Amino acid sequence: MTSSAHYQKLIAVLSFLFTASSALAGTIKGHVYDGVTKEQLIGANVVIKHELKKVVTSLDGGFSFKGLDNGTYELQISYVGYNAIDTTIIISGTETKEFDIYLFPEGVTLSEVTKSAARDGGSDQYAQKREQLANNIVNIVSSKTIAISPDITVANVMQRISGVSIERSSNGDGQHAIIRGMDKRYNTTLVNGIKIPSPDNRNRYVPLDIFPADLLDRIEVIKSLTPDLEGDATGGVMNLVMRSAPNHFIAEGNIGTGYSQLFLNRDFHSFNRSSVNSKSPAELLGPGAYAPVEAFPYNNLVTDASKPPINKNVNLTLGNRFLHNKLGVIIAGSYQNTYRGSNSQILQQSATVPPAPNDHTAQQPAVSDDFYRQYNSRIDRSGVEGKIDYALNKNNSISLSATHLQLNERRVRLTSDTLLGGYTLPNDFIGPYAIHNKTETRSDLQTINNITLQGSNLLFSNLTTDWSLTGALAKRQVPDIAEFSVGQKVTPNAGAGTYTLGTLQTEDESREWIHNTDKDLAGYLNFHYKTTIAARTALVGFGGMYRHKERDNFDNAYSLTPVNDKDSVYQKYVSMPESKFTFIPYNAALGNAAQNPGIYHAYENVWAAYGMLKYELSSRFEILGGLRVENTHQNYMSSLNDALPGKSADLNFIDFLPSVQGKYAISKTKDIRFSYFRSIFRPAFADLIPFPDKSGSNDTYLVEGNPYIKHTVIDNFDVRYELFPKGLDQFMIGAFYKLINNPIEYAFAPYSTTSGNYGATPILSPQNFGTANNFGVELVFRKYFGNFGVSGNYTFTNSVINATKLYVYLTPDNATKFTNVPDRRPLQGQSAHIANFSLLYKSAKNKTDAQLALVYTGERINTLSQYKGFEN
Repeated sequence: MTSSAHYQKLIAVLSFLFTASSALAGTIKGHVYDGVTKEQLIGANVVIKHELKKVVTSLDGGFSFKGLDNGTYELQISYVGYNAIDTTIIISGTETKEFDIYLFPEGVTLSEVTKSAARDGGSDQYAQKREQLANNIVNIVSSKTIAISPDITVANVMQRISGVSIERSSNGDGQHAIIRGMDKRYNTTLVNGIKIPSPDNRNRYVPLDIFPADLLDRIEVIKSLTPDLEGDATGGVMNLVMRSAPNHFIAEGNIGTGYSQLFLNRDFHSFNRSSVNSKSPAELLGPGAYAPVEAFPYNNLVTDASKPPINKNVNLTLGNRFLHNKLGVIIAGSYQNTYRGSNSQILQQSATVPPAPNDHTAQQPAVSDDFYRQYNSRIDRSGVEGKIDYALNKNNSISLSATHLQLNERRVRLTSDTLLGGYTLPNDFIGPYAIHNKTETRSDLQTINNITLQGSNLLFSNLTTDWSLTGALAKRQVPDIAEFSVGQKVTPNAGAGTYTLGTLQTEDESREWIHNTDKDLAGYLNFHYKTTIAARTALVGFGGMYRHKERDNFDNAYSLTPVNDKDSVYQKYVSMPESKFTFIPYNAALGNAAQNPGIYHAYENVWAAYGMLKYELSSRFEILGGLRVENTHQNYMSSLNDALPGKSADLNFIDFLPSVQGKYAISKTKDIRFSYFRSIFRPAFADLIPFPDKSGSNDTYLVEGNPYIKHTVIDNFDVRYELFPKGLDQFMIGAFYKLINNPIEYAFAPYSTTSGNYGATPILSPQNFGTANNFGVELVFRKYFGNFGVSGNYTFTNSVINATKLYVYLTPDNATKFTNVPDRRPLQGQSAHIANFSLLYKSAKNKTDAQLALVYTGERINTLSQYKGFEN
């Protein structure tokens, strides 16, 4: 026999032995679930005792042991915070033994499930189950997902949620959310289900960049309102759920660092804030006192250029339960120190527009200035959150939570302002008139403090109640917004294509102090009664709320005029410290506080009552419907001159807000939802008060309130198909439609209420724009292949406003004709296309999560004009 024949015979024998061995190999497989919530447990340990074989449950809670010899195996299944289970499995032949294991939290028995067994509200599986079981249409992001994203603030996390885009601040950070194409003013922010005030000096909406993302258990974006929710959220409700005490001791923290790529290419500019006075001279010296020039030191206008330090990010969370799991305590803290910046170029529209040459030619925009700006910001963001909860028994519990948030920004803005003189673009530009170089420094200090006492009680059989008492205070201080300008005239050399720069001159200096407080005191009371109607389960809900809001706002601005050089009509610029100023006229030293509408006191009282019924029409079909009634009383008194409109107002209105939510279960994993609800938008106080201001997010144009604005009423329709096949996989597709009556948007208004000037400077003012329609489609998906996965969402939004715009043209006899013409356009801030895509990795065995994320946001209108075709 040849060696080749020996080799083939050996291979045949080995193959036979392997086949025989495989024929006797069995399999043990199954799934591990939470015995209370029936959710899969990811990362549970399954061990075959005495053989050192161990696996970790996968993303659907599954596990398997393959290739087991015939015999008896002892398994132990365990998960942190749960009672372990031992079981014995016998394998004979090639059989597969498959079974499900239900683990119960420590201290919880089959016969008594108490509220002391808290679920992990920050897990992906809890977020998915909450989406599936919710009464309304909601999207949820868990703290686990937040932790693996590149985002350190809530604002930036929001952009990864279906139908949400973000508006960025001047430093490039995400700041406000636009939900389903509805501008930020149409959305509401809650903390633990309670509305909070805003530190913004003009608006109700809360700047989301004040929230460190690592303080949260999850973010819930609620897109359809049930009657027990407040009715002033049309785009959506952003409920920021803070961390709660876990079932076992935890000590978690992380430290991170980074560097802004922008400052690899240019310097970071900073200023010395030690000389910044927290109060204006009028506050320090008393009303009617003339401020000396020495009250405005130059030190905080001198900037230093350098490379910034690296960014720093640190957080720590400690939590545990005591007294046989009845008492839970958690405290979490976060600090972020980042250096941000941006470069921007803006062409500022003139207040007036030249007429078109005839009635069939489009008007051309006239541009007054070309701004090139560099922003430099040092941002210190900190937050502390604590919560204590106590379960008296399985039916009664109480909790006390407190949150402190602080966001301090020190900003330097360097502007090169080229004065264009109102040339019509693109064919009429011949050169600039002047160039102004401006340095602005500001400190923007914002805080939100909130304390909430909440309880849940069983009053008697089938009747339960939950209640909340809350107090919150938001503050903003912008002390000494200082701007210094130097400029030089530009003389074009006719026909040569060149120009000559004039002498560098010292120009006006401005200083402004702004501070405000927004205080909320509120109470909520809800009752739930479980009964049967026609042998079907029904849940009756009713209750109400009351909120008292007070806002105080202060604004005082000074303008200093340079002292002319001897024998000259201007002051030649040498340096900032050597520049000399005076007040012209002399009473400019009083500031503008005496008759400034930016100094006002306002209050708002809102009470609401509701009733609703949730009813099972069949084992598959449930419906929830009801009515909410809200009464709003707004009042303000400003320091505006008595001769001008809008000094004070007292408004009162009642809204009836019906709501219907339906859910049909095609199977245990497939649902169809539909909803209808009516909602409103209440104008903010600054939307009503004619207070001209350039301190907010739009620092290019003056923004001024409109005392004649009406509140908005919206009818909302939704439908969504949901599929939750297994594990963390999900698929959702839905559509929405909104009919908006009296939408409020900020547009150019060439007339200023306070100055009485027409066409003096562009003014952005809130205005009602007739009726609008907003509809769109949302798609959400997530699919895992083993430990790897993909997730994403896409939203198409199409909104239409039918309004009128000003169209100006020349008649054949060369007369200027002003007409109002119909105009169709999208909502301000609405992007037609928004998309997110992520590559995921999740290993329960290695306790490793990773994500690579991409975001796309399409074009949208930033600023509206009174003239047709001039949106930008």
